[in-house]
Amino acid sequence: MVSQALRRADADDGYFILRGLFDADEVASLKAAMHELLAEVTPEDRSPDIGFDPWTRLVPNGVADGDANNPYRVIYMNDLHLRHSRLDAHMRSTKIAEVFCDLWDADINAFQSASVIKPNQQDNAYHGWHQDMPDYVPLSNDRNGCVITYLDEMGPDTGGTSLVAGTHRVPLDALPERTYTEVDGWPGKLRRRGIAGFDPAAAPVVSPEFHPGDALFFHSSLYHRANSNADEVSKIGLINVYMAADCVDLTARNQFKAGEVRVTRDRWVR
Repeated sequence: MVSQALRRADADDGYFILRGLFDADEVASLKAAMHELLAEVTPEDRSPDIGFDPWTRLVPNGVADGDANNPYRVIYMNDLHLRHSRLDAHMRSTKIAEVFCDLWDADINAFQSASVIKPNQQDNAYHGWHQDMPDYVPLSNDRNGCVITYLDEMGPDTGGTSLVAGTHRVPLDALPERTYTEVDGWPGKLRRRGIAGFDPAAAPVVSPEFHPGDALFFHSSLYHRANSNADEVSKIGLINVYMAADCVDLTARNQFKAGEVRVTRDRWVR
């Protein structure tokens, strides 16, 4: 499943893309599942596991200014494997599991099962450059990574993902600090997230174009950011984080229910 070239990309760059990993029928079924979930969400469902665009406005009829598939401008949902059987099956996808088994080991555990959604005309600047790993440590090792499955056309200005190759090569006990910068005119306590000492203007940033069914695999210490969406429709990506079985959450910090799931044993999906 993982060629030597991809192994080198994983080691050197901290990411690689598998184009068309999921076919049109698979993408359609995943989008249908997400649309079902989004149709059921209202602002009263706001919680640590369901988030809404902080720029959301209510139009005169009391409905947020989203689109038909995401009227209330949801931006993330966690523990999708418990919300829909199709999304549980995706978390246990053999296509994904084989990649992480090739990269790490025969035994793989889940860590997070979520969706990142870019509402129509969303300004995502606040999300900022970041690493995911600071939310996960302390871990016994760094064999922890993410795959984003893109369900829509997404690029630099339409909700895609930007990356900086090679920024994952840092020890877990030396991760740079996060920064939070106040910006005039931003609502409430919203601040721009960043990475101490990192200047994106001086970095070799890559912002690929993604097509439905493409999958981006990247190390959880890689510098990345989610881009804004200038389109008139919401864009959906599925976030699945995994770790090798010997990557132990030392303080049980992970509160995602997906962290309780053993995905493979001896390379077999459970």
